[in-house]
Amino acid sequence: MHPLEQLCFLFTIYSFLGWLCESIFCSFLFKKWTNRGFLNGPFCPIYGVGGLLITSVLHPFTGYPIYIEIPLVFVAGTILTTVLEYMTGWLLETLFHTTWWDYSQNRFNYKGRICLFNSILFGLLCLVAMLLLHPLLIHLLHLIPWFVRPWLLLAILLYFLTDTLLTLHTILTLNGKLQQLHQLLEEFRATGAPLKAAHAALSDYLTDSPAIQSVRERIWKLERFTPSQRRLLRAFPTMKPLRNTETFQWLQQEWQRRRNRKKKN
Repeated sequence: MHPLEQLCFLFTIYSFLGWLCESIFCSFLFKKWTNRGFLNGPFCPIYGVGGLLITSVLHPFTGYPIYIEIPLVFVAGTILTTVLEYMTGWLLETLFHTTWWDYSQNRFNYKGRICLFNSILFGLLCLVAMLLLHPLLIHLLHLIPWFVRPWLLLAILLYFLTDTLLTLHTILTLNGKLQQLHQLLEEFRATGAPLKAAHAALSDYLTDSPAIQSVRERIWKLERFTPSQRRLLRAFPTMKPLRNTETFQWLQQEWQRRRNRKKKN
């Protein structure tokens, strides 16, 4: 198998396995199934990148006696994955002006992007990957017939390209909605009405007032999110835009108010 083909297949497999592990872990924490992925499909590209990086960089640490190999791989893997997670968080915040995860409530965290507990988990995953999983995957990949590989790689490329473009569109439109909603709430404040009256603007059972009536329909329109936008918000419940933070918090309160109303009814 050509080395480039192998890298592409490994990237896809590690992206899927990372999505699976993180979705199961977060579903356990939130006590409900959570599609924990940046993309719409069952893949987390950061785990694909991490898998390739780990197996390449940590390869020199293998081959020693087991009592040396295990601590070496664990420590090196913990440091490598911690740096990768921190840089990924910083990059996503820089590109999309949004904090996607926040470990501020965890002990021994740094800027909410990394924490000791997650770093230890990643170190353990590195052990499993290097000592058990990666050798098995290399063996299985060589069982794929040569004439099937190009078509599989083409399908993988088209999928990741399509899903990435759709996800970028989802994020950009979501940020646009928040910006418009922020401007609308500022306009609402200018009328002299308190911000809490904006909640009343979304309540169809309350009597209209001139100030509320003028913005009700526009708020309704902005408050409606697409399924992909709602999935992204559910996948990252601690997500927080670095811009229009107050508007986003207001929107979260509104969603909670509506959910409570539905439960009562």
